Amino acid sequence: MSSLEVKDLSKRYGKKQALNGISCTFKTGINALLGPNGAGKTTIMNCISGVIKRTGGEVLYNGEDVFRMGERYRERLSFQFQSQPFYPGYTAYEFLKFMCILKGIDNAGIPSEIERVLSLVNLKDSINDKIKSFSGGMKQRLAIAQTILGSPEILIFDEPSAGLDPFEREQFKRIMVSLKKRCIIIISTHIVSDIDTITDELIILNKGSVIANDEPKNLYSKIKGLVWEIPEEEMGELPLERLYYEDTRCKTISKQRPTQNAILCEPTMNDLYFCGQLDSSLLGGKEI
Repeated sequence: MSSLEVKDLSKRYGKKQALNGISCTFKTGINALLGPNGAGKTTIMNCISGVIKRTGGEVLYNGEDVFRMGERYRERLSFQFQSQPFYPGYTAYEFLKFMCILKGIDNAGIPSEIERVLSLVNLKDSINDKIKSFSGGMKQRLAIAQTILGSPEILIFDEPSAGLDPFEREQFKRIMVSLKKRCIIIISTHIVSDIDTITDELIILNKGSVIANDEPKNLYSKIKGLVWEIPEEEMGELPLERLYYEDTRCKTISKQRPTQNAILCEPTMNDLYFCGQLDSSLLGGKEI
């Protein structure tokens, strides 16, 4: 099993501290970075991929410093940016062929590799269409296809479900599950449903710090007995900032019964997300 280890990673932009000595480990399988906008998810991925320079700390791939590895590391990694640039005058095939050349994929294998990835993202019928004719969701699927070209060992996705409809989101999950036995997959999101059923390792972030880094089942055990559904007639008894919604249910995190008729619930990943924001100490993290 491969691992990508982050040790005391920090990043400062002028006076703003974006990462506060982050330490976590990404393993073979699906690793989810979960947190609100501004939590540091994109900054972590930009640092570990070398897109931006870190202020301090280390990133190790199987124990070796990735920045000393240089090209040996970069050829193992593929990164889907949150805003993916395209050449609008290219067809899907032309764009992916260009990406194959940049990745050093053998010319003889390029047509079959392009067909493989476009089939996975349901764009095979649009192989000869120009990208400027694509919808936002189609462009997002093309970005996913480009990321998995050549079967890299490390796959990084920044908000990959943006613009995808519910069917396409499920297809993305299927692709990730099919790849996870041989890849380190890192998915950044603030949409819990993107990763709730497929995550092997969950890293919860808030304000540039790691709140929790563990398997979901272990994190669920930490908040068992602390998740409550609040009846509609009692919602006014609690501060609004302590409440959140899951589907049609109003919920809160509390060590004691928060209202007279509050109902104890089994924890979900949505509860882990909000616990990380409401009371991170319950997950073993420091107070934010």
